[in-house]
Amino acid sequence: MASTNQSPFYQRAEHEFNEAKTDEERIACLEIMMKECPKHKSSENMLKNLTTRYKKFKEGLEKKRKSGKGSKLGIKKADMQCVLFGPPNTGKSTIFNILTNNNPKSKTSEHPFSTYKTILGTFKHKDAQIQIIDDAPFPNHDKSIVNSTDTLLIVIDNLNQIPNIEKHTWKSKSKQIFIFNKTDLLNITELRKLKATLQSKHKNIDFIFFKNNTNKLKTSELKKKIFKTFPIIRIYTKEPSKKPSIEPMILKEKSTVKIAAEKILKGMSKKIKRTRIWGPSSKFGGQSVGTEHILKDKDVIEFKTE
Repeated sequence: MASTNQSPFYQRAEHEFNEAKTDEERIACLEIMMKECPKHKSSENMLKNLTTRYKKFKEGLEKKRKSGKGSKLGIKKADMQCVLFGPPNTGKSTIFNILTNNNPKSKTSEHPFSTYKTILGTFKHKDAQIQIIDDAPFPNHDKSIVNSTDTLLIVIDNLNQIPNIEKHTWKSKSKQIFIFNKTDLLNITELRKLKATLQSKHKNIDFIFFKNNTNKLKTSELKKKIFKTFPIIRIYTKEPSKKPSIEPMILKEKSTVKIAAEKILKGMSKKIKRTRIWGPSSKFGGQSVGTEHILKDKDVIEFKTE
């Protein structure tokens, strides 16, 4: 694929496409390339070629899923990732479907172990995309995902499940949020006793009470809690004389201009002639800064390269 006069985002996606090891990774790269491809007559063939490849990979992936082949999902960790984890039949898949708006839909059942493999999805909080995985219930869970993710969403419906969960999560360095599900099945007295027990015995655990027939308010509260666990900043890029990007680039806290440039495209920081900043880290709008300037959440950054 020719990348002449393409944006840094397109070039980075093209580079990652060529190095991708799974169809899921190739599809994610193609989505960015289609979005970044110029929409004028001279680029019609390029966009058509990208679209054809995208459909081919999507159809191939769907055939593999239906045939049962490749059941172990090749997951490329996103900038923000959380994993739903817990005992069987506690409602993990229902929460996954609520957060992702059933895209893709995770199987739910009254029988235990209906989720037998990892299912990948995404949801948005404000303007940031968060990757979420519905893991198989323990003891069939993927240990590597549980140990490497940023945030564990531990779904339980009984306090007696906590000690057993700790045996499976002690290696994980992730932030943890316990979701006490199905609280709509408790009466007011039972719910009051539950909260009192949690306050006395589990003071250091962050709990959220969730109902199976949950409303938008609770879903919004859970998304907010999840987002706060990530030590990240959102950076918006812009080209000269144009508006900032709608979707932010996700970076770690205290990232520099150089790190932002390198995330867009490897080697880009060496080609920068000037960088301008708008937002919390700037003294005034459009301030010129060097590559070691430390960025803050919601900064807007404009690069001028050679």
